[in-house]
Amino acid sequence: MKYHKLTENAVKPDGFWGKLMIRSMNKGHSELTDWALTHFPIRSGSVVLDVGCGGGKTVGKLCDMVGSGKVYGIDYSGLCVKKAENLNRKNVLCNRAVIRQASVSSLPFEDEKFDAVTAVETYYFWPDKLGDLREIGRVLKRGGRLLLVFEMLADPDDPEKWKAVEKRLNIEAVTREGIEEMLDRAGYQNIRTYVRSGTTWLCATAEKE
Repeated sequence: MKYHKLTENAVKPDGFWGKLMIRSMNKGHSELTDWALTHFPIRSGSVVLDVGCGGGKTVGKLCDMVGSGKVYGIDYSGLCVKKAENLNRKNVLCNRAVIRQASVSSLPFEDEKFDAVTAVETYYFWPDKLGDLREIGRVLKRGGRLLLVFEMLADPDDPEKWKAVEKRLNIEAVTREGIEEMLDRAGYQNIRTYVRSGTTWLCATAEKE
């Protein structure tokens, strides 16, 4: 029962179990994010958006990378926004980080604002994946880059691996080919995917024309 309450709060953390899930995500996704960012160098001075920022751990990592730049985080969970602001309070106070409550389907930013956009372990939950990728493309500058990060890569040798999580959260594990196709349909170019050996970790990078 406790495990079910925790996993159910992966979608939109709220209340006591949501707080535990945020803490778990910040810890559990950290190494995955570090690995993915090795494939996604960010120049100092960049303006970056983290979509589905959760508890804000990735926002902090990005702040360390952008130097004099700025990092925005959005999440549609009000609890996540509060936790992310608290974790990044120094950067928020210095106006190096801004956390807002919003949906990936309707980003509250003007066209071509960002040099880069990241999304760690959130793609599964997007309501309109193709439309949401295009919405991200709207706020990316020309030549801007997108990083998608996944822990749940479908494993043909173990097709039941993610079934319990998929059923409980009404999501699907991704495939390398499926992500590449979706990014291509959304109009991105220079699409690259990487899988960490011995894991089901996947990250994809792409650019806006």
